[in-house]
Amino acid sequence: LLTPIMILPIIFEWVAVNYENRKTYSDVQNSILNRYFYYQLANIFITVTAGSIWDSLNDLLYSPYSAFVILGRSLPTVVGYFVSFLATKTLAGLPMVLLRLGPLSKMLFYRLCLRESKLTQRELDEAIYRKEGIMYGWEYPTQLLVVVICFTYACISPVILIFGAIYFQGALIVYQKQLLHVYTATYESGGLMFTSVVDRTLVGLICGQVTFLGYIIIRQGYYQPIFLFPLPFFTWSIMRRFNTMYVKPSTQLSLQRAQEIELENKELGAFMMSELREGAFRQPALTVDPVHPLPYRRDEINIPGLI
Repeated sequence: LLTPIMILPIIFEWVAVNYENRKTYSDVQNSILNRYFYYQLANIFITVTAGSIWDSLNDLLYSPYSAFVILGRSLPTVVGYFVSFLATKTLAGLPMVLLRLGPLSKMLFYRLCLRESKLTQRELDEAIYRKEGIMYGWEYPTQLLVVVICFTYACISPVILIFGAIYFQGALIVYQKQLLHVYTATYESGGLMFTSVVDRTLVGLICGQVTFLGYIIIRQGYYQPIFLFPLPFFTWSIMRRFNTMYVKPSTQLSLQRAQEIELENKELGAFMMSELREGAFRQPALTVDPVHPLPYRRDEINIPGLI
């Protein structure tokens, strides 16, 4: 089961690039993020909690109102599994992020099978010392999974919050080091995935609220569900409000704001047009300076302007 889960992001990436024909790195990673998150969510609330997807669907088809009871009855029984899951992610998952087994194994392979003295500088840069960016479609769902687990069990078994806090403290240290010293930015998305992460976090909160309602129902609570029942709908309305007030306006510029910017920058625009250099509208690839071939080693030939 773990092997298909680990290769799912690769499958989602292939679907986004070859089937959906997504053209930008950020769009591909956003697609992987959404699909991988919802798969993990289904894995928690259906496969792990109810035995199998088909058993859960069968119960819901015959009795749709039993969804609260199914969640409330099954989730508290597997809290030990998720506690051990968070402990494993803290003690084994985060060190794996630091080790970066993929680039490490590739570097060891080249060092063991090839002689570094026989490799050119370009081969060294592309094979051994290749810069790599962070894969948001892989990393974000992992963190969101922990958030959903903590949301789900915060009221049912508060002890899981301790393990969640320990994990996020370790994740802060690990990813802070990786982002500052290891990962290299390969593209700019303009905060495209931040809105997706906020939406998925609120979806996880709704799932936790629904689970808590089911838990109270099977505990024979009568008045508490009446007051808690509006919570999922309130969270959903807040999510819709965020999309209307912040997400959609951030993707486009209103005519009023465009006019204000034009009036504010009228003098600056006139100055820029007067100082506009020749070839400003040419393709960037046609305006760069001549390039020099890389030397066999960087310290052998000192070409001006070559780093």
